[in-house]
Amino acid sequence: MSDADEFEALVATYERRIYNLLLRMVNDPEDAADLTQETFYRAFRAYERFRGDSQPYTWLYRIAVNLANDHLEKRARRRKREIDLSTLETDEWGEPVEWEPVDPGPSPEEYLLEQELIERVQRLIQQMPPDYKEIIILREYEEMSYEEMAEVLGISLEAVRSRLARARAWLRTRLAPYIHQEEER
Repeated sequence: MSDADEFEALVATYERRIYNLLLRMVNDPEDAADLTQETFYRAFRAYERFRGDSQPYTWLYRIAVNLANDHLEKRARRRKREIDLSTLETDEWGEPVEWEPVDPGPSPEEYLLEQELIERVQRLIQQMPPDYKEIIILREYEEMSYEEMAEVLGISLEAVRSRLARARAWLRTRLAPYIHQEEER
């Protein structure tokens, strides 16, 4: 099998997984698609230097995360310059015009509370320090084992446990007022 065939098989195997990782990191489907393409472009350019010391996903993961972090930093700098809340189009309830709720299931109130919590958690994940964000995404969204996370991040198993505990504590602290408020309702 030629290098081109091997690389094509690598793309077929990991493209969806890398896209999902990037989508969780940047929270924008178009940006995630662009970053996925850039990840595989960079991987292709460096493929002959890939020694196989790590799993292919670990190698691709590092490329993707670095690209996502760079993208998020640039986006944050751009937003600081561009944000003008008065230009947002909203409906009569103050919601963005293009927002369409999904079928809520049990009750509209329960659905809205669940969505609010999901959005709050997603916003908090976006605000997390990069190390915390990375470990939460690997564990909770990528569903990696502690051993896999240690390999991907290049840290010890103890460091994985410690970082994950600190990341969860960081989230818990910031969600506590919201959860306490909901329990009182």
